[in-house]
Amino acid sequence: MAMSGRSSARGRFAHVARATRLGGALQGRIARRPSGVVEARVMDTSTRRAALLPERENLIETLLVEIPQASPFYANFPKTAQLAMAARLVDLFLEAQDEVRVDALRAFGAEVFTRRHEQGATLEHVLIGIHACRRAFARLALRVLPTEPAIEAIERAELACDELVRTASVVYEQRRDTERKAFAALERKFQLLYQRTPALMHSIDTEGRISAVSDRWLDVLGYTRDEVLGRRSSEFLTEESRKRALEVNIPRLRAEGHIDDVHYQFVRKDGELFDIRLSSVAVRDESGEIQQFLAVAQDVRAEMNATRALRESEERWRGLAELAPLPIAVHKGGVFLWVNEALAQFVGRPREEIVGTSVLGIVHPEDRELLVARLRESRESRVALPPLEERFIRADGATVYADVAARPVLFEGQEATQIAVVDVTARKYAEEARRQNEAQARLIEAQEETLRALSTPLIPIGEGILVSPLIGRITDERAAGILETLAAGVVAQGARVAILDVTGVPEADALVAESLVRVARAIRLLGAEVVITGIQPSIARTLVDLGADLGGLATRATLRDGITYAMRGSSRRRA
Repeated sequence: MAMSGRSSARGRFAHVARATRLGGALQGRIARRPSGVVEARVMDTSTRRAALLPERENLIETLLVEIPQASPFYANFPKTAQLAMAARLVDLFLEAQDEVRVDALRAFGAEVFTRRHEQGATLEHVLIGIHACRRAFARLALRVLPTEPAIEAIERAELACDELVRTASVVYEQRRDTERKAFAALERKFQLLYQRTPALMHSIDTEGRISAVSDRWLDVLGYTRDEVLGRRSSEFLTEESRKRALEVNIPRLRAEGHIDDVHYQFVRKDGELFDIRLSSVAVRDESGEIQQFLAVAQDVRAEMNATRALRESEERWRGLAELAPLPIAVHKGGVFLWVNEALAQFVGRPREEIVGTSVLGIVHPEDRELLVARLRESRESRVALPPLEERFIRADGATVYADVAARPVLFEGQEATQIAVVDVTARKYAEEARRQNEAQARLIEAQEETLRALSTPLIPIGEGILVSPLIGRITDERAAGILETLAAGVVAQGARVAILDVTGVPEADALVAESLVRVARAIRLLGAEVVITGIQPSIARTLVDLGADLGGLATRATLRDGITYAMRGSSRRRA
């Protein structure tokens, strides 16, 4: 703002008055001096300038001290820049003693003050610096010059200062005008961008009334701008969202200056509910007072619908899994997140003791390394894993067996792994029992084979005589073996007498009796005589009860008697 007319004159004459008072005192002292030392009271401009010029360096040094003291803004300037500025000001004041060159002052001021504005100096900083120069020059003039010349020098300096003040005011006003225009243009661009942005944006004042709103906001909610501006933003929320906004979020926004990702439900003009996620920030002025709130909302209807569908699906799954007799669990990184009652019963622990613990805690120590590899594979591949047999340790210490299948799932919004456990303990024990039974059967079969080989020996005791001592129980299978072995021996050795010793047969039933008769008849058909020795009373009774035809069969009480009988018969045949 230009300083001219009364204001500039008033400022100038105030300095002149102060200088006049000081000059009057000096004049009084000069008047009392001897007439030879009284200085001339009138000087021409060149003489006045010549008297001030020797003090140029002192004045520059004074300005280097006083300007930074008066305005700390200049204290951060480099010393070289301060020196150049002070020297230029002093030269302008000295030049003004001959002529106040307005153009030079304005050029200097326009250049310097524009630079100071860019460096962050305010108009007050600049005026304080000019005033410091004014004071320093006035003191110098009063000290060096007589009163009247000093007043004239000060007036000349005042004119220079006034022109610098006017130039500074013009520069700063022009800069402010430029900034206002730039800000207005930016504001228009911002408003245009604000209104046309694809985001749902609105601004509210400190009373919660909508002061600006984007076109997208209006399109989505179905209102016109006139229907929205000036109304409270909470009017467009559901009752639940409005209560949460007024009681929780708006107080937090005022206290903290921002809120992030708050879920609300808007009510469209047609009554349809609209899910949004809102973030808001407080805009403050230079003093820190809140001026307005800017809010950005994101349409999350699709996300919320998907979340609801996922929640419903998860609830259905949880309901089925809770009732399933199959042990089921969900874990993340090997830590149980959820288990059903069937799994709790399977391991013999309450569900609340299992959830939050490691899967390794219930797995047999020898299977833990395998389980760690499965966990790593599940985490890295995120594919279903086929059933694998694992051993678990129940709370009572018993080992149980299970086939465990795993597949990746989303559980409560996070990636996890679901496992299904099939208890195969009974099958495992049955397989073990079957293996043991098969091994035992194989052992029995081998023993019986050995017994068959041992229980039907053929012992030749003389020419044409075979003895076959029978030991153990005789079955159909063994009877066939006895017949086969005895018949083969008779034919191979050309035996005429075959002795069957049944002393070692413990049981005598119909099967034993029939077997003996059948063997005897078959051997007779081969042309050999059959002698049965060692018949026990029970065998004899069974043979009688069956009415077995023992014609052609010789029987003896003991094996020795049978051998004697066979040897005598053989001797008679040779004779």
